[in-house]
Amino acid sequence: MSAWEIIAFVLAGLAAGAYGTLVGVGGGLLIVPLLLFVGFSPKDAAGTSMVVVFANALSGSISFLRRGVVAPGIGTAFALVGLPGVVLGAFLDQLIPRLALALVFGIFLVLMAARLFWNPFAGIRDEPQADSVTPARRGFALVLAVIAGFLASSFGIGGGVVYVPTLTYVLRYPVHVATATSTFAIALTALFGSVSHAYYHDVHWSAAAALAVGAVGGAQLGAALAPRVRSKPLLRLFAVAVLLSGVLLIARAVLRQL
Repeated sequence: MSAWEIIAFVLAGLAAGAYGTLVGVGGGLLIVPLLLFVGFSPKDAAGTSMVVVFANALSGSISFLRRGVVAPGIGTAFALVGLPGVVLGAFLDQLIPRLALALVFGIFLVLMAARLFWNPFAGIRDEPQADSVTPARRGFALVLAVIAGFLASSFGIGGGVVYVPTLTYVLRYPVHVATATSTFAIALTALFGSVSHAYYHDVHWSAAAALAVGAVGGAQLGAALAPRVRSKPLLRLFAVAVLLSGVLLIARAVLRQL
């Protein structure tokens, strides 16, 4: 890599890390399109992104934990039950081109983004609380965590697109706690996802290192900005992340058919 390429990757990691930490999705939804654009294969883009997402989420988690805005119990539970999905996603990347799944899920994310943007607090209180949550809701949330692990590892878009709405709408956590806890869960799942992708030689380590340097700094910036953004604008920023993830999956499915 040339010096200019290293600088470009560091700056890209900084931007992706700041935004990803702010809205609780990790930086993968911006990093994966960048790597695909510069010529990485889909599985190498996902693997390299996973390493960067781990560095980004770990940095952001440390900051959020210091401020006491993480619910570590549910974050750890999400990460643990999501591990089978993480390993399965990395394994299936070697075998199956899941174009139909990418297209269907991409459309679902676009529709969810529209709903979140226009009416982010529909059906919940302005600051939802994690009380009076039924066992059925908790069980449903853990099922969604498995899906999040699979999506994070297989598509490289980050499990946060599932974690944040699950924590906010299903488990009724406040938005700022949801985004911080999502970042914490992403750090744990991304660690195992990185190991899985490294085992299959899907990681370009020089690019990952340059992006991670920026992403670590970006995480600190995003964590510092988070308390200054009110809940409704924060959910709308998250909706933009969901929209980008959906468009990425749709574009990937369509382009592979051309």
